[in-house]
Amino acid sequence: MKKFALIGMMTVAIFGVTSALDLPDFLQVCKRNDPNMAECIKNSINNFKPYLKSGLPDYKIPSLEPLFLNELLATTGGTIKMKLRNLLVHGASDFNIRRLKASLETYSFIAELDLPKLSIEGEYDVDGKLILLVIRGSGPMSANFTNCRGLVRLQMAMKKGPDGEDYLNVSDLKTKISVGGGVLNLQNLFGGDPVLGEAINMAINNNFDAFIKELAPSLENAISNTFTNIANSILSLYTYNALFPVS
Repeated sequence: MKKFALIGMMTVAIFGVTSALDLPDFLQVCKRNDPNMAECIKNSINNFKPYLKSGLPDYKIPSLEPLFLNELLATTGGTIKMKLRNLLVHGASDFNIRRLKASLETYSFIAELDLPKLSIEGEYDVDGKLILLVIRGSGPMSANFTNCRGLVRLQMAMKKGPDGEDYLNVSDLKTKISVGGGVLNLQNLFGGDPVLGEAINMAINNNFDAFIKELAPSLENAISNTFTNIANSILSLYTYNALFPVS
């Protein structure tokens, strides 16, 4: 039994060592004592951006062009009940980092992002009211958003891997999004009535801010979950010392 236990421990140790891979070229190392840590991380993210467009299957990182979102549901308690399904989002990888704060002491990060353009295609179900107008229907939808801004608050935690080494893990990631402007088009409103459909789409776009406010929490949650999964896919492969060496 002792021999089996020893073999088991050796197997775990070997697996742990091999799970900590060498860093690929697309990951830029930032030294722990770098006085310009935030700038280094910003450059590392910008260096990684091109790989987000096509994705990296070997690292379980999905493509962001387009980004697939299974479902968004407006659950803010407002007057509109809306569900969006099978969404393809274009432009998510074309973000610019305006400002970044980083603290390795608390493993916390804050980033402000610009997203010049986002376009969405998918399917919708809607039932409710907007400025006393009844909105009801289901079918294809499309939307174009401009001058979007995002605020990302990320909290990491340290954990021990099977090799006994320290690894970072995203414990909490929150995203807030604001949209400068946009146009939304819902097809097949009221069973395809062209007059009512055109009137309702016009009313929605004339009150775009109020309409997008209903969907923002669901969209923010979906984006937060997506980027949490991407970050943890990378972090699980490399030790804290490999990503942030002392010198």
